[in-house]
Amino acid sequence: MSLPPPVERTLFHTRQVVCHGYSRADGLWDIEGRIVDTKSYELVFYDGRYRPPGEPLHDMTVRITINEDFLIVDAEAFTAYGPFIPCPEVAVMYKKLIGLTIGPGFTRKLKALFRGRDGCTHITELMGPIATTAYQTVSSGQRKRQRDQGLDVPSTSPINIAPLINTCHGWRSDGDAVKVQYPDFYRESEADEEAEETKD
Repeated sequence: MSLPPPVERTLFHTRQVVCHGYSRADGLWDIEGRIVDTKSYELVFYDGRYRPPGEPLHDMTVRITINEDFLIVDAEAFTAYGPFIPCPEVAVMYKKLIGLTIGPGFTRKLKALFRGRDGCTHITELMGPIATTAYQTVSSGQRKRQRDQGLDVPSTSPINIAPLINTCHGWRSDGDAVKVQYPDFYRESEADEEAEETKD
């Protein structure tokens, strides 16, 4: 199943965001993200520069290195394409990521550090998917490392599952996924409870 067929239309803009998470030989983790915007038509910038259809309007890459506690120990940013000549200059500002921890309040800190002329809208926006990729990479990567060492590792410990309950439809407390995998967190829905009461 997919989306229903659209009406006749013309492509104007494409945004691609790709993130990768890597386990490093030194025990740290590299998380890399790239954002690319292209147009289906030609562009001419304020200074006369020409961009043919399909060539990037924005092309920015970020790499952060984090430890097991999601502390950022290194950060690099690079702008290959931007609409303004000075765009690449701001990449060095993202060294300020070093020392931040990905967790509660991370987005607020990003906005404070890189607001206005002190940042790049697209690089800062890219940090959201990078943060999510960091969680996906480290949480599963830690378990795989332990299994590779022959340790008996539960798929996910209760302490890691608890914050996920009811954060989306799939993780709802009255859903089958929670009922089967983590029965201690399962809670019947009001509809289920009413159905049980009707039987009595």
